[in-house]
Amino acid sequence: MKRFIDTFTDNYGNPIFKIYTSAPPAMKRQKRMHRHTEFEISLILSGKGVYSTTSGEYSFEKGDIFLFSTNEYHYITDIEYDEQECFRILNIQFAPAFIYTSDNPKDTLFMNIFLHRTAEFHNMLTRDNPHTDAIRQLFYDIRQECEEKRSCYRTETRNKVISVLISIFRYYRYAESDGTSGATYNIESLQKAIAYINENYCHDISLDAIAEAAFLSKFRFMHLFKSTYNMTVWDYINIKRIDKALALLAGSSENILTVAAKSGFNNSANFNRIFKKITGVTPREYRRSAKVQS
Repeated sequence: MKRFIDTFTDNYGNPIFKIYTSAPPAMKRQKRMHRHTEFEISLILSGKGVYSTTSGEYSFEKGDIFLFSTNEYHYITDIEYDEQECFRILNIQFAPAFIYTSDNPKDTLFMNIFLHRTAEFHNMLTRDNPHTDAIRQLFYDIRQECEEKRSCYRTETRNKVISVLISIFRYYRYAESDGTSGATYNIESLQKAIAYINENYCHDISLDAIAEAAFLSKFRFMHLFKSTYNMTVWDYINIKRIDKALALLAGSSENILTVAAKSGFNNSANFNRIFKKITGVTPREYRRSAKVQS
C-alpha cells in the first residue's frame, strides 16, 4: 500500500524527512482519526475521495494539495477511482530538525502555516489560487530529486520543501505574518531528546530523564518542545505508542492487554482511553476493521 521513496535521518538516527506514495483501494474506509508527530504536506496524484480534517471535510480530486500540523487529526474516506486510475497520494512528512538550523531560526516565519494560523486557514489549498500550479510542480520536483538521488539532492530536496512552505505562507493568507515561528537555537538538544524518546517510549519514561538527555532543565525543555513541535512531550510519546499499538493490533493476534504493555502502557484502561482519544475508535474496533480491509 505504501511505497517509500526516501528517508533522511539526523546524526542520532532520528527520521527527519520521508517521502512516499500510498495507494489504498477504492472503498468507504473506517472513520479512524489519524495523527502523527511530523508536519505533513501531500499531493493527490490520482483518484477522488473525501478528506475529513480538523478544519472540515474536503472533497478532493487529482492535483489537490493538503497540509497538516503535528497532532492534527485527518483521515480519508469514500475513495473513488478516477478515469480508470487508482487512488494515489504523494506524502511528505518532516520533523522540525529538517527545517531549522543554527543559522536560520529567525527566518522561518513560513512555519506559521503549521504553528500560528489565521481564521482563513484551510487544510486544502484553494484550487483557484494562481500559485497552486507552481507548488504542485515543486512536489513533482521533490519526488524526482529523491528518486534520482543526484549529487547534493538532499540539500536541494530541503530547499524545494522550504519553497513550498514559503509559497503557502506568502500567497494563501493561512498564517500569521508576524510574531514567533517556533524556531529555536536548541534544535540539537531537542534531537537528543527525540532520540531518547524513540529508544524508550515503550518503557517507563519520565520528563526528568528526557530533559537530562537534552542537557536542559525540565521547564526549559517542555517550553522548547511545545513551541517547536506544536504539541506537548506526552502528546508525542502517546502518538508513538499508539502507532506501535496499531501495528501490533493489525499484525498479530495478541490480546489487548499484551498489546498495551508492549506499547508502553501500564494498564489496559489507560491504553483504551488514549487509543480512542487519538484514533477515535477502540482497539477492538480498529482490529476488526483492519482484518476486514486486509
